Amino acid sequence: MRLFYAILLSEELLDALCTVQDALRAGTARANFTRRENLHLTLAFLGETQNLDGARRAGEGLAARQFPLRLRGAGSFSRCGKELFWAGVEESRALTALREELAARLREEGFRLEERPFLPHLTLARDAAPDAPFDRGAFVRLVPPVSMRVEAVSLMRSERPGGVLTYTELFRAALRP
Repeated sequence: MRLFYAILLSEELLDALCTVQDALRAGTARANFTRRENLHLTLAFLGETQNLDGARRAGEGLAARQFPLRLRGAGSFSRCGKELFWAGVEESRALTALREELAARLREEGFRLEERPFLPHLTLARDAAPDAPFDRGAFVRLVPPVSMRVEAVSLMRSERPGGVLTYTELFRAALRP
């Protein structure tokens, strides 16, 4: 099974991100937009594994405390002539510490994680072809400074029943108050 750890988003953040997606739709010739129920902040991608018990153990008893998460800015990554559009989150020592603790615990359980720097973002659309001209400055300003309290992290399964990308929460690890 294909697994990852994520922060699931509040309804308020989901509403804000869907509004940004609607505006982005108007400025793109085509794109694969992330469905509302799939919007999340990835903390660690585990990939294909049968080690569900180890993945779960890594999330149990985290020392990390609850913290605020705030949307901030937006951008895109280019890959092979297509773009991935994302919304950003404000830099946070608490988020970085949570990610580092979780990654260390996952490595102790034998998982190999990506070595690239952690760049927290919320994927809005993949394989996008923006219309010309596309106002990137206006796109960045679309993301409102909405925030939520992160109280847990979730171990998620990724699958494609009927060809539809679906994420299912398998385990939720509460953070300390």
